[in-house]
Amino acid sequence: MPTRRSRGLCLWWLAIFLPFSILPALAWEREPLSVFHERRARLVRETGGDGVIVLFGYKDSDMAASVTTFHQNENFYYLTGWNEPNAVMLLIPKGPKPGTGSELEKEILFIPARNLFEEKWDGPKLGPGDPDASARTGFSTVKALTLFQSELLEALKAFPKIYTELTPQPESGEDYFQAEAVSKLRGMAPLATLADARPHVERQRAVKSQAEIALLRKAVDASVEAHLAAMKTVRPGVWEYEVAARMEYEFHRRGCEWPAYPPIVGSGFFSTVLHYDADDQQMKGGDVVVMDVAGSYSGYAADITRTLPVNGHFTPRQREIYEIVLGAQNAAMAAARPGMYIGRGKNSLHEIAYKYINSHGKDMHGNPLGQYFIHGLGHSIGLNVHDPMNDTLPLQAGMVVTMEPGIYIPEENIGVRIEDDILITQDGNEQLSSRLPRAVEEIETLMAGQ
Repeated sequence: MPTRRSRGLCLWWLAIFLPFSILPALAWEREPLSVFHERRARLVRETGGDGVIVLFGYKDSDMAASVTTFHQNENFYYLTGWNEPNAVMLLIPKGPKPGTGSELEKEILFIPARNLFEEKWDGPKLGPGDPDASARTGFSTVKALTLFQSELLEALKAFPKIYTELTPQPESGEDYFQAEAVSKLRGMAPLATLADARPHVERQRAVKSQAEIALLRKAVDASVEAHLAAMKTVRPGVWEYEVAARMEYEFHRRGCEWPAYPPIVGSGFFSTVLHYDADDQQMKGGDVVVMDVAGSYSGYAADITRTLPVNGHFTPRQREIYEIVLGAQNAAMAAARPGMYIGRGKNSLHEIAYKYINSHGKDMHGNPLGQYFIHGLGHSIGLNVHDPMNDTLPLQAGMVVTMEPGIYIPEENIGVRIEDDILITQDGNEQLSSRLPRAVEEIETLMAGQ
């Protein structure tokens, strides 16, 4: 792509009316706690051990939790695995070791004290004094949130620096959250130097663990089922929002907690608008519809797009444009392997896709079609649908990225995007969304209900 209570009612409805065989395992899946510990230890090593590391988790108010399900600040979750509000992480190194970094001396998770009245509304919570607090969090030390400042100031007696998030993640909407956290730290420790931990964390996040890849597979599989259902739903007279709703239903029933991004279902002219998410048009025969829709499973986002003919059959011109986009995607995926580059530039995967598009077909005025491929070829996915990744660096095994060439011709009301998720392997790549048809004949056959 380029309310907690209401959720409970929805799950009750599912349990009553859906066949038992398709009820998903709805518990949030989490990587082993040892994985999060090793990430924290690696972060201490990579920052050099010359400062403590502080990260804040979201509060309920940061998520507008009265109208949406709470989910954690991505970097905080990536390092802690903790998905409850109002938490703080403090990492204390043993001290710098020239040339080797430093080892993790102490790690503390600060969480709120239990509030029995609030638990009547939101359910039982873990408290810092609970005997299983360490076992359930993976932190050797769990303390009350009210003790954070005193513990920070004690640790700073040995260190002059605090590593924290000084920059917001792009497209995350966390600009205010990040600025507020920095202001809070400056107020607590005005003499400390602040340094940005984000680049160190993002380098880790770019290459996925085996457990992360397993969660991404589940997000992709659920999203593929949503697209398969949509292929049987799209027809003239159906509203775009009906298709979006059917797709959300399909990936939710398979365990996804929320959409990975606002569903994009754009037909006719709106197939040429990249991030169109109003989804409020009635689809017409003779048009195509671009469906960029996917779910997030245990916090991990898929990102899949298909373009369909509304009446079930591509016109000759629509088929021509579609097969050019498909050819560009095939060419880029065939070349995707460690050492290649996904961003723009000479000999990059983007350049391969662009050259294919620009050398196949013309617009209504006889001009090459490269000018209508107006976005990047792909991006990393993970805890964010646009997960952090430096696309000026070569791909590595373990990265999971999208391949999404597109052609958008407003003058002809034709927009085509085909997007799949691929895992970079040691000797090439694996298409995680391969079950979802891409060929014209397969799409038309499936839309016909065969």
